[in-house]
Amino acid sequence: MWIAPKSETTPNPLSGYVVSLARLHERGCGVPDGKFIRTLCHHYGVELHNFAPNAISQAAVFVAICEGYLGIPVHWDLWRHLFRGELYTEYVSTGVRRPVRARDLTLQLRGPRKDVYIPCKMTTNNSEWDQGWFYLRNDGARLPAYSGKVLLEKQDAWGYGVSPHERQARLEVYTDALHRLANKGLTAAIVFANFHRRRVPPLMERKLPLFQMTGDTPFKGTRMVEEFLSDGVSAQRVGWAVSQPPSNLADYWRVSMRPDEGYIQVVNFVSRL
Repeated sequence: MWIAPKSETTPNPLSGYVVSLARLHERGCGVPDGKFIRTLCHHYGVELHNFAPNAISQAAVFVAICEGYLGIPVHWDLWRHLFRGELYTEYVSTGVRRPVRARDLTLQLRGPRKDVYIPCKMTTNNSEWDQGWFYLRNDGARLPAYSGKVLLEKQDAWGYGVSPHERQARLEVYTDALHRLANKGLTAAIVFANFHRRRVPPLMERKLPLFQMTGDTPFKGTRMVEEFLSDGVSAQRVGWAVSQPPSNLADYWRVSMRPDEGYIQVVNFVSRL
């Protein structure tokens, strides 16, 4: 499924492989990558290596919230309503920045939507993020082929939201539910701890969404391994991704992943993805 680079200092994958980064998989990518990450590649016009680690964190948390807390399939209109794409460039000197070879797309919560989403401040410590790159087999050519693409400017589509008023109004049931979840104490740290504990990378191709993964669900095709990760190790991994995670272990489990009655009552709605 993957190959470590040998002596090459710049990526040169074999045909049928793409370049990925270990940090992306720590944050919720899987092998093979699922439909939502492929949709993000298509919408933003990028390859896998273009995603910044924090961008993958935001995408993974969103998928886990939809499936594990709202109890719905991943909702594309809701994503575009909440998030926008931004271009990352590297500081050179005062007033001068240059393009970077990878992690040049960041995905950020829109400022006006912060009151209807959970707290999701990601880590500012991504030092040496690019030291763990490798070649990932692109099964079925589902991901964009690697071309070494470097993003030179922000695309108009990165900022597009859900413009028609009628479609925005249909999202209120979801944003109201997200607001209730935030009031119950749900944060990105809690979401990370829960999907790590269940050994389910949210962006992985899976047979079942999280809301169908009951205790007796066979792990093959849904989780990485059968055994759940311990609470302590799950919480420790949260520190890789979020800023200022809880210090009290009990706080990671204060909002259960399986949605309680009253969060949202539209579990049978069909996603627009």
